[in-house]
Amino acid sequence: MKHNVALVQVNYKFGNNVFLPHSVGLIRAYCETVPEIAGNFNFLDFVYLREDPVLVAQKLDAPNVVGISCYLWNWEWCTLLAKSIREIYPDCLIVLGGPQIPAKSEDFFHQHPYVDVLVHHEGELTFADILLEYLNDRPDYTRALGTSVRIEENRCLQTASRGRTNDLTVIPSPYLEGYFDSMLTEPYDFHASQETHRGCPYSCTFCDWGSAVFTKVRPFSDERLHRELEWFGKNQIELLYNCDANYGLLKRDLDLTKKMVETKQRFGFPQQFRAAYAKNSNSKIFEISKLLNNSGMSKGLTLSFQSLDGNTLDVIKRSNIKVNDFENLLKLYRSEGIATYTEIIMGLPGESYDSFADGIEQLLEAGQHDGLNIYVCILLKNSEMADPEYVSRHGIRAVRTPVLLAHSSRSEDQVIEYSDIVVETKTMPGDALKRTFLYSWTVQAFHNMGLTQYLSLFWRSQFGLRYRLFYERLM
Repeated sequence: MKHNVALVQVNYKFGNNVFLPHSVGLIRAYCETVPEIAGNFNFLDFVYLREDPVLVAQKLDAPNVVGISCYLWNWEWCTLLAKSIREIYPDCLIVLGGPQIPAKSEDFFHQHPYVDVLVHHEGELTFADILLEYLNDRPDYTRALGTSVRIEENRCLQTASRGRTNDLTVIPSPYLEGYFDSMLTEPYDFHASQETHRGCPYSCTFCDWGSAVFTKVRPFSDERLHRELEWFGKNQIELLYNCDANYGLLKRDLDLTKKMVETKQRFGFPQQFRAAYAKNSNSKIFEISKLLNNSGMSKGLTLSFQSLDGNTLDVIKRSNIKVNDFENLLKLYRSEGIATYTEIIMGLPGESYDSFADGIEQLLEAGQHDGLNIYVCILLKNSEMADPEYVSRHGIRAVRTPVLLAHSSRSEDQVIEYSDIVVETKTMPGDALKRTFLYSWTVQAFHNMGLTQYLSLFWRSQFGLRYRLFYERLM
């Protein structure tokens, strides 16, 4: 008799839009290639809708193993689900993975005794090892690399790192294997995620993407990606969300975009495409953006800085395009009617109120009047910025606050998700950060949304009044 495996990856809905559970789909796709797993385990339907976690646990079909994919936007929900599963199925093996799993997990099982195993970093090969170990008469999950295992008295034993999966051809596509086909009959407008490569060559301290293990970029094959695009088109995927850290980084990304546009021309889908574009925009990214814009697929191009202060950029280990180049790029994109937006983070270590306000002014002077997105600084799990030594060195103080769900509808469940946002640093005391917050929203609401944009442009061009002074006086 086969053992039941339930894989869980829930996200918020946005209207009637729902994301297909790509991450756990990859895990199942790899596991099914292992004969011992395929012959001994039965994979239940994916759990992908965010409903009451207690009811979700009750509806599971006698699971022997549950794997749950966790991140900032579902962590509290996931832990409540795991706790509920433990109460209903006390012998079930409960495995948690995803970016929210702490790299340093010494005290984790004291806080969450209902969890058995944690998977660190990429999960496909590690979860397969866990399933294989489950088949033994006396399973010892500490044999699996890249895990933390609950042992006696809820202590933690963390195994050696598995490292990255260099050969991505061993992981089949869940789309092409048909694992989502039955879901498409559900009454939702599905969105899909696609990885074209893994890894990030950058090491920004506020991000956990380019950790030392994953700096090398590893591509999926062109043939796989082309077939996935065909699947998205045939199955009427409305939005394709690219999962790369830097789309446009590789030479072949322009050809992939051409294939995507061609797919839309044939099937009418995918209708739109969103990506995190390569940090330093170039002619190739302009050509990519032009193709997407002309086909009606563009969701806007990112020209991000995060900060324009040299000291702050050193502290967060980031380099930017030059402001002069940025101004020329804005003119180029505007001449083609391509929407751009620029992202800035408030409260980064090294930043002061003056340096931040001056940075906003530089962007306005360069011509970025409509697309300025200013975010709070979040301490992400496993990022260098969240490391206690880094926190102490830069005098970072954070508070726990409900997650801002800008691209989601209100959930049917009552579980609140949280994030830790920076409210003070050595260079930006609490009062200065409050003023920075107010200034940020003043510029976004009054300038970027058009209420006083023409007034400030008029006063700047006719009387030389600086944008910063205009908005500080307005405040």
